[in-house]
Amino acid sequence: MKKLLNETIIYGIGAILPRIIVVALNYLFIKNIDNSAFAIFTNLYAAISFINIVLSFGFETSYFRFSADKENEPKTFNTSFWFLTGLSIVFLISVLIFNQPIADAFGYSENPEYIRWFAWIAFFDNLLVIPLAWLRFHNMPIKYTVVRVVQSVFQSIFAIALFLYIPEKISQDLGLKEKVSYPFYSNLASSFLGFLLVLPIVFKIRFQFSSGLFRKMIKYSFPIMIAGLAFMVNENFDKFIQKFIIDDADAGAYGGCYKMAVLMTLFVTAYRMGIEPFFFKQMNNENAKNTYAKVTEYFTFFAAIVALGIIANVSWLKLLLVPNKTYWIALDIIPVIVIANLCFGIYYNFSTWYKVTDRTQIGTVISWLGAIITIVLNLLLLKKYGFMVSAWITFLAYFVMMITSYILGQKYYPIPYRIGKMMLFLVLLIVSGFLISNVFDYNFWIGNAIFILFSGALIFSEKDRLLPARKKK
Repeated sequence: MKKLLNETIIYGIGAILPRIIVVALNYLFIKNIDNSAFAIFTNLYAAISFINIVLSFGFETSYFRFSADKENEPKTFNTSFWFLTGLSIVFLISVLIFNQPIADAFGYSENPEYIRWFAWIAFFDNLLVIPLAWLRFHNMPIKYTVVRVVQSVFQSIFAIALFLYIPEKISQDLGLKEKVSYPFYSNLASSFLGFLLVLPIVFKIRFQFSSGLFRKMIKYSFPIMIAGLAFMVNENFDKFIQKFIIDDADAGAYGGCYKMAVLMTLFVTAYRMGIEPFFFKQMNNENAKNTYAKVTEYFTFFAAIVALGIIANVSWLKLLLVPNKTYWIALDIIPVIVIANLCFGIYYNFSTWYKVTDRTQIGTVISWLGAIITIVLNLLLLKKYGFMVSAWITFLAYFVMMITSYILGQKYYPIPYRIGKMMLFLVLLIVSGFLISNVFDYNFWIGNAIFILFSGALIFSEKDRLLPARKKK
């Protein structure tokens, strides 16, 4: 557990610090881009999230799974990399050939360069998937973190330079017609830099492709990819579709305020980075189920505290992350999205059972259950009720997925979770979040008083587990 904690912290830096830097840049973006134009930013990044899932094809998880036998790892590494490289090349060439028709279809006829840039971003990002997974598998969290942080710092410096220091004429000569394109261009440069940084790992790759292993990996990873698409539907379908259904200003405000809720996503992401390899390495241990239960309970405990900490401090976080008051019409999505992301984190823990038992098809069904809820309800309700309904739909989708995975997991791979205590944490969080947002209107002092009481109650309820040495005495 101590090693897991240390690796999770380091991976957390690699996963969280770059995103914190980008989230901090939100101040610059929102200050210089009006909420109508920000709808373009939100829409395109939502679109590329779906593309990244298809191109990576679930092979990161598949690489971990089939490298569990260390003698098999080199063959798995080579086969995975060449498959994703080939897929990326086919995608890139296709987009470059059909650039204008694609731009016309998505409403970017006057800016087809956006489509080209995002195709190149997806291409380079996909070439990074297996080399970065290799670093994680070989327990090199520091090297992984260096790559991610250097990428992010470079992207940030480039974006700041475009907004504040590079003359607008030079930007226009580069093809940057509008300010909303500055983040896209800096992202492209950062993605290319990331590939350069992992070249030492790429040079380890051999011209080896095992067709037998590939068939097994495809069979394992395809449901994960489909499930990944479902996850992206739950995460980004609202931000993608809003540009076509509601006013651009509202869609932009939703996307801007959603960035504050990303603080919770960062916590969950850091946890996932450290926990996935750990879960697979534990799968053959006699005490694996108890370990899974304990890790999930600790996650729920700490994540609930983090979630309420974010909600309690919206009053000043909005000044740092969303400085343009025209975006504040969407502030009330933050508590809902934060708690929704906590539910997703719990679901991710509950999903261990189908990964370690190779029942990924069931995981796909669960994920698409949430995706169908997201798609259908957004299409039915978004135009009538506005962006707030999208936040509640996200919460509902993750909650249903969480409960469904728990029920099925207890049937096929029973894990002794303290489900009653975990649900109590969740209920207390929802009630506390409601009081802070709806009753006390994000008052800093009252919100943090409730946060302290909430944290104290959770710590007191778990004191025997948090202080085992004291218990023994």
